[in-house]
Amino acid sequence: MGDKFERARIELVTLDCYGTLIDWAGGVRAALERIESLKGCDLDQLVRDREACDELEVQGGYAPYSVKLASSLRHAAARQGCDTKPDEERAFAESMATWPPFPETREALTRLSSLYQVAVLSNVETRVLRASLDLIGVDVDFIVTAEQLRSYKPARAHFDAALERSKRDKSRVLHVGASMFHDIRPALDYGWNVAWVRRDGEPARADVKPSLEVRSLIELCQALRC
Repeated sequence: MGDKFERARIELVTLDCYGTLIDWAGGVRAALERIESLKGCDLDQLVRDREACDELEVQGGYAPYSVKLASSLRHAAARQGCDTKPDEERAFAESMATWPPFPETREALTRLSSLYQVAVLSNVETRVLRASLDLIGVDVDFIVTAEQLRSYKPARAHFDAALERSKRDKSRVLHVGASMFHDIRPALDYGWNVAWVRRDGEPARADVKPSLEVRSLIELCQALRC
């Protein structure tokens, strides 16, 4: 734990959704495998390129995330000389609402909700996030979406909105995420308490000092004693 992190002071836990609660990598890969125009592409490279394109997309002006997601696929495929069809791109974006949660997610959210106010901060349309939360099957206190704010993480609008809606100081909030780009670095830059979920054994980083580093949401619950 970081020196400034006091578990007893936390009243609100905010979480990213995709990659933290929902199996983002697995969902992306399964959806890409179904696209006929991508047959013969290097799937591992395509996944990496799409993620890099996604980071560029969310730093541009606002458009619905389904548009951003489809565009990231199109540009990533083009790097390997593949041309995706508009209906394939739409189907890829629409499939996001069906991507499964991690096996631990429901239990972890239930445990967190027993002690804390819980909110989800996500870069997607509101209807998509609500569909994903329905899959998880646990109610949260409030959500913050890019559609509501017309802004994308890593910009600070999501974080400011969470503080405004909860009426809490950031010293009372713990933000939980898996993405270094979208959640961990920006939340730390904004002075928040941060828990980094290092899935798949992602190596620690000497230049990043989150309040907590855990391998799963259950490990997070254990660290918070809930």
